[in-house]
Amino acid sequence: MIINTPEEHIRFLENNLLIPIRKVMASQDTVFGFMLMGQAIEILGSYLDNKPIRAKQQSASRFSLAIYKLFPPKYAEINKNNALYIQLRACLTHTFIPSGNVSLNFGFDETKKHHLKLENDVLYLYSENLYSDLTNAVKQLITNIRLYKIRLKKLSIGEVNLNQNRQV
Repeated sequence: MIINTPEEHIRFLENNLLIPIRKVMASQDTVFGFMLMGQAIEILGSYLDNKPIRAKQQSASRFSLAIYKLFPPKYAEINKNNALYIQLRACLTHTFIPSGNVSLNFGFDETKKHHLKLENDVLYLYSENLYSDLTNAVKQLITNIRLYKIRLKKLSIGEVNLNQNRQV
C-alpha cells in the first residue's frame, strides 16, 4: 500500500506510531517503550527533510531535526554532540541494552526536575514525560501536514497480518 494523502499520513502517525507505543507503555516494558519512542522521533524527522523516507544513513540527522523543530528546547540542549540520539536511539535500537550513561525510568516525573537531567554523566529519562512530548510533536507535525507546510513523501507500507490462519 502506498500512502500519499495528508489523511493517510495522519492515520499512519496516529495508528502506526502513537498507538503501538502507548500499548507497549501500558505493558510497562520500559526498555522497548523507550526504544520505540527513539525510533519514532527519527520517523518524525523523516517528514522534515527533503530526502526519501527510506533514505539510508539519515538516523542521526533526522532524529536531531525532529528534536530541534518539534520538541521543547531542553531536548536540543541535551542532544548536543548527539548525546540524546546516542543514548535513546542508537544504543537501544542496536542492542536493546541501555548504556551506563542513561537511566530509563517508567512513569511520570511530575516535578519535571529529573526528566532530561544530566547528573554524573547519566541522563535521566522518564517514559511518560517523553511520551507526552512525543505526542505533542506528532500533533505539531499533523498540524503542519493539514496546513500543507510539509511536502509529503510517498510511503510504502507492507501488509501486516494478525490472522495466523491466513493462506498465501
